[in-house]
Amino acid sequence: THTHTHANDPSLYTYCSSSTMQLKVVLPSGEVNVPVEPNSTPGHLKENLKYSIRVPPKLIKLTCEGRELDDIKPLCAEPNNLVDGSIVLAEAREGVPDEPETKSEAKRPAEPTMIKKEEPPKPKKVKKDVVRPTLAEGDVVKKKVLSEGKKAWKPEWIEGKCEKRHMAFVRFEAVDEKKVYPDQDEGAISFAVGDPSTSPVWSAAVMQMKIGEKAQFQVPKKAVEYDLEGFLPSDFCATWNIELLSIAEALDVHQDYSQLMVITNPGGKDRAEDLDGAAVHWRIRRWTAEGMFCIASSRERIAIMPGYGLVPIEDQNAPPVTVSVGEGRQEAVEAVAMKCGPGGSGHLYLKTEALKGNRPQGCVIMDVEVVALDPNRGPGTSGWKGWQSLVIEREMGDEWLEQADGRRKQLETFGTLRKSTGDTKDAEAHVSGQVHKFANNAARRYRRVLKWIEMENSEDKKMKLEKCTVQMRLAKSSTLSFQRFGDAAEAAPSDEEKKAIAEALAILKEVLATGEELKNDNLIYEGQKMALQVHIQAEDVTAARQVLEKLLAMRPDDDELKSDSARINRLEGVLNLKKGANTIETVQKDLQAAITATDKEKVSELVGKLYDMIKGGEVTWDTVRTLKVGKDVGNAMKMGDPDIAASARKVVGEIQALAQRAGIGL
Repeated sequence: THTHTHANDPSLYTYCSSSTMQLKVVLPSGEVNVPVEPNSTPGHLKENLKYSIRVPPKLIKLTCEGRELDDIKPLCAEPNNLVDGSIVLAEAREGVPDEPETKSEAKRPAEPTMIKKEEPPKPKKVKKDVVRPTLAEGDVVKKKVLSEGKKAWKPEWIEGKCEKRHMAFVRFEAVDEKKVYPDQDEGAISFAVGDPSTSPVWSAAVMQMKIGEKAQFQVPKKAVEYDLEGFLPSDFCATWNIELLSIAEALDVHQDYSQLMVITNPGGKDRAEDLDGAAVHWRIRRWTAEGMFCIASSRERIAIMPGYGLVPIEDQNAPPVTVSVGEGRQEAVEAVAMKCGPGGSGHLYLKTEALKGNRPQGCVIMDVEVVALDPNRGPGTSGWKGWQSLVIEREMGDEWLEQADGRRKQLETFGTLRKSTGDTKDAEAHVSGQVHKFANNAARRYRRVLKWIEMENSEDKKMKLEKCTVQMRLAKSSTLSFQRFGDAAEAAPSDEEKKAIAEALAILKEVLATGEELKNDNLIYEGQKMALQVHIQAEDVTAARQVLEKLLAMRPDDDELKSDSARINRLEGVLNLKKGANTIETVQKDLQAAITATDKEKVSELVGKLYDMIKGGEVTWDTVRTLKVGKDVGNAMKMGDPDIAASARKVVGEIQALAQRAGIGL
């Protein structure tokens, strides 16, 4: 908690214990025990009380033993002097009108929605038989209509891959079990008609109903039990009352029922484009048969509620939060934000394995309201602020690049400590994926800045330097987007990586030309340093050494260049090992042919070559083991020639030594 401080006010420097103390807060609706930090203030307490007293904080009066508490002084300091166990009376100030008794329920402020953070996902039932039941004609029978429907609907998009689905909103009652779903007084269960992860009973039932209808059905008990994801009832019950509240059209994002998007309000005509900022409210609900409880929200605040104490609730007056569409920080929120204009809203229904990053586990529903879109889309748009907009955009790219570089260093540090094992490969792959994602986000931001700079078409020196700065960072981020780590580093670069490297070198050539034009030695030096990194990633030792020589001539005292020199030497060693791997494979094949032809002279020569290559460290243990070189050396020993056998034994000894060194990480 924060404490308001003012200079020259000695009462604020009174020592307070840092341990939490308990206050009994007496509200109009009841009492509640509240843990507080002693150095927090009555003003902070009022922020949490406004939800239960339902007036703004400034209209709340807090008293203890008849004394009104000072909003900005610590609770434990003068003049408040509260201690553990103090009783605080919280009430609206005099003159604040009470709610009229006659006020209709519809107009009364709604109770704040509590956020049930601890509500766990419904555990999946272990099924011996996971085959979806097949219904025969007459299995799902409508016994009677309990309440007439208002509108007919036509079932479509049921089988196979479809871009759209019908989302049914239903209430269920297991008549034999006397259970209701959901168990909340209001609300409905939702599912996509035809979803293969649900029992076919429910789809068959709603397809016989009108919207608004309530009817009783007789169904096969065993078929009801099938429920892979846990968002529909699975009671062993034959008689069900079903009420079809509504049908909505849903977009099936991957045409496999895993992500279903329902747009409830399309909003204004503008739509977010890639990397646009969108001001949104979001909420995450559990998707279960028992109810769709709110478990997270961008509107979360802490309230003091009688009977509950301190609880997280949704504050409907909370300001929106900003998300950058397409960056993947909150993929579900971004997906809905791209489909709605300002004032629009939608829901994304996610199964357990869908968009698992940055969200609670299990089946959830993401509710999103789009409040506004960032009007800045470059020069000529209403939100354009010139230089300020360029710097803000570039700094967003810098943030991503810094994160990508941090992850890269993690991988490289780990790689120098130990070789990848089965236990670490998944973790390495995860971090490697983060490097690529973060670097790609940075590159997209930098490309956006460069596009805007081109649109400005300024010859200003400051703008030229900014362009060069962004170009160098684009070169770094675009190549980092494809950099290989761990075992992947031993593979050949992909076409995408080669293309990124070629583009980066072309960009840096332009930077160096601008540096020469502006006679800016620092720009030239930084451009060359970036080119050096690109050449190292391209595994071009010759070009890397040429650039390193230029850099050493410019700044021989730069310690970073010593590290770069060591990296080039390590790269050269790795490339020689790769070359050796190709060479030893050729020698091995020649040896196999010579043994088959019983050409002892040739066999002796080739066994000697193998000895020199392994002894000289030109090949790795992995290569020797994979090629099974030892087997062919053993065949040479069996030819009956004592000289060949002696040479072959020396090769075997070197292979064993190579294996031992590899075993201890050398």
